[in-house]
Amino acid sequence: MYLIRKAAITGFFLMSGFLFICQIRADSLRSFDEIFPGLKDSQRKRAFSEEGFRRYFEKNESQSVIPAADSGIDLFSVVMEKKPSHFIEALMVVPYDDVPLEIMDVYNALGRIADIKNHAYFSHERNMNIHVFEESSRIESVRKNNPIPDPQPSGRLPASEEIYVHLKDRYFGSIYVRGNLSANRHGITYSLTNFKAIRFFVFTLMNVEKFSAILYAEPLAEGMLIYGMAAIDIPAFIASRINISMSIERRLTVFINWLNEGMKKRGC
Repeated sequence: MYLIRKAAITGFFLMSGFLFICQIRADSLRSFDEIFPGLKDSQRKRAFSEEGFRRYFEKNESQSVIPAADSGIDLFSVVMEKKPSHFIEALMVVPYDDVPLEIMDVYNALGRIADIKNHAYFSHERNMNIHVFEESSRIESVRKNNPIPDPQPSGRLPASEEIYVHLKDRYFGSIYVRGNLSANRHGITYSLTNFKAIRFFVFTLMNVEKFSAILYAEPLAEGMLIYGMAAIDIPAFIASRINISMSIERRLTVFINWLNEGMKKRGC
């Protein structure tokens, strides 16, 4: 009887934790305006559009998407630590369909690294979809770059996690990044940085840890919030030869498409 009671109590607490993660009720969700109270009407409208809100700026300019001081969200100070030369901010809300999206949907979508190469951006100039990444895989570590399989979808959200990724860009070649995930009671923060230099033909486009991207996702009352910021630091003579804004936007579009499709693959 003691063992049965102990097993029942253990099962109760495990199930309670699972339900806490996977079944956040609507009345406990924050609203979009609660997190971003100062947005212009035009910015808010774009955030709820299919493409979302995006803006590029350089080091002497300020961000335009500013979360409330008590929101617990501050991506700008994180990317500013590396004193980058170019930035991009992105904000969108993915509406819920028949089954509301949950934090675990975001976590499992971010884990499907092998799927990145399957997504593209649409080129209006060429009137076709273009795949930027020819290969995408999870790798073992900084020193061991051999590919390893993605894990199976999980029902448990870790407090933190670190992964290593290899992307083969059709223009910039191999890109190696380190990803760090952290979770709080509202959402997930996912940060990326390159642990190897990125080259463009014979030029070094970016040195180690000169690329920084950070993504925050949170289920809101209106839909799934996707808020991100990316920053890079590249020499001026290279920046003058490359359309930095377009290059960033194309890759950002691929990642947004990858995340959106991945979130909808499996509910909690």
